[in-house]
Order: sequence, then C-alpha cells, then structure tokens
Amino acid sequence: MAVSGAAVRVATEQLPVRTIRQASLLLGVDLGGGHMSAALVDQAGRIIQRRKAPTAVESGPDGIISSIVELLREVISVSGATKRELAGIGLGIPGLIDSSLGLSIFSPNLFWHNVQVVRPIEREFNLPTFMDNDVRCATLAEAWYGAGRGVSNLICLTIGTGIGSGLMLEGQLVRGATESAGEIGHMTIEKDGPPCNCGNRGCLEALAAGPAIARRAREAVNRGVDTVMVAMVGGQVDRIDASVVAQAARQGDPVAWEIIELTALYLGIGIANYINLVNPELVIIGGGVAQAGELLLAPIRRVVGQRAMKVQAAAVRVVPARLGEDAGVIGAAALVLERLGESGPRAE
Repeated sequence: MAVSGAAVRVATEQLPVRTIRQASLLLGVDLGGGHMSAALVDQAGRIIQRRKAPTAVESGPDGIISSIVELLREVISVSGATKRELAGIGLGIPGLIDSSLGLSIFSPNLFWHNVQVVRPIEREFNLPTFMDNDVRCATLAEAWYGAGRGVSNLICLTIGTGIGSGLMLEGQLVRGATESAGEIGHMTIEKDGPPCNCGNRGCLEALAAGPAIARRAREAVNRGVDTVMVAMVGGQVDRIDASVVAQAARQGDPVAWEIIELTALYLGIGIANYINLVNPELVIIGGGVAQAGELLLAPIRRVVGQRAMKVQAAAVRVVPARLGEDAGVIGAAALVLERLGESGPRAE
C-alpha cells in the first residue's frame, strides 16, 4: 500500500455523504506504535463501544490497515449500529501526514513512508473517511469535550516517549502549510544539547521527554549517586523510567526531585516561548509523563510565570488534560464533525 506523493487525491465528496443530522454516530481510530483503538462515539464525545489491539508493526502497512478494518468491523457489529447511523470515520495517525492525499508521509515508530491510509478504509466501509495527526486529534477532543471546552485559543501538549502539541486559535485547529504545525518537541532549547531523533541537537524532546528523564536517572546511578530508585527497580538500572523517577521524587528522593525540576525547567522554557508566540488562554498537558501531575505541573507553571512575557503569562492557565488515553480516539471521531463543517460539538 505504499504509494508515491503523486497518489490520487482522496475524493470523499464522491461518497454518499450523510448530513450530521441524518447520521448521528462517529467512528474514530487512534493508531499508536504500541497499540491501536477504535471506537463508536456520539456527538457529545461519549464512547459507546470501543475495541483495542496491539499494533503489529512487523506486519507492515498492509497488516496494520487490515487490523484497523477488523477493529472497526467489530465495533460496529458489537454496538449494533446501522450504516444509516454512521456519519464517517476519523483516523488519528502519528507522524507527518498529507490529509488531502490520505497519506502517512513519515511515521518513525511505524516505519511508514508514503503509505496510503484513507483510501483502503474508505473503500471498505463506503463512508467518508478523514485523517489527521494523532496529537491534533487529541487537541480537538480536549478542546471540544475536555479541559479546553469553551476556550477558543489553546495549546495541547502530549509528553511521553516524544513531545507533540496541537494548537487551536480562534476556535480553529492550526495545521500549517504542510500540516506540520505544533512541533514543539523539536524546538531548539540548548544549541549544543543532546542529539534528537529528528537530526537536530538540543530539542525539547531530547531534553524533557520520557527517555531523557530516564537517561538522567540512569546516568546518576552509574556515577554512584545514592538514590532510592536503585532499590525501587531491584537493582536493574535499565528498568528506571520516567514513572520511577516521579515515584521516587514523591518519596522525597533528592536525585529524582532534581531531575523533575530540570525537566520542568526545559518544558517551562519551551511552553513560555510558545505562549509568547501565540498568546493562548490555556495550555493543556497530557501524555504518560504528565501523569506525574502537580509534581511536574507546579514547577512548569513557576517557570512559565518567570519566562513568559507578563501580559501573556497573566492571561494563560496551565492545566492537566482531562480525557486521558481516550482523547486520541474521541478526537479522531470528532474529526468527522470538523471536516463536515461542524464548528464544535453538538449541544445535548
């Protein structure tokens, strides 16, 4: 299913598109490097039926797309939804995309290059099918149904093995000229910092994502620094990850606390730069690393207050994401509403 950039443009408008009022239910898919989720979602953002499966990266694009189709079939079958009730399908795909062509241009965790994603799924279900970057889908969900509901200007960050963000201004998702807007993880924070997977050095992701947190902790242990983290992992230093660091910091471990503070400093600097540039009302922080909660959010807020310009800093709040791991699949479903011309979730 790999195709060139000259692929035929997706022609969703040729399908029998039902209006949102005629078809009330939405299908969403959140594709990740470890697992995928498919769900049937109503227009209030409520998950009616959901199924998950591991992402068999080794099966290649054809195998993964076949698994998505099977998950969607199962969700439809178990829910009892009829074709007439389904408005369309939304796909949240990690990495760089071209939604007009239905292409995953590059997804490093999936090892995808120029993979046609939309066409085979659209053909299988004969429903309007749309795609976007997975973090933008999560941003749409948090904006419409989660922590950002009622806010027109916001940033949504996900901090895990990488750092991504979505941006909404004046109530509209910002995608950019090549649908690459929001790459805060690849903002240079230290000019001679550690190498990043993108090829640059000193990126925020290389300094503050989960692997960077774990790396600092392991380096401290290997230097012989005394820390409870060694006992927490039974002496297996390679098992130290960001969650272990957070747990140790809560227990008062000074090494772990120093790592959390440094991580918050880098994140705060990156977020302050973002705030100065786009002047949001709200910054929403989610993802696996953000499960540290106020342990991480409180020092981030302090750094933002110190480093963002005063007017912008006074206007913005930094809050945790509300939808958790559901944000991606809810946002993918909501993408159908957005692409069919709805400006927001339908009021109940």
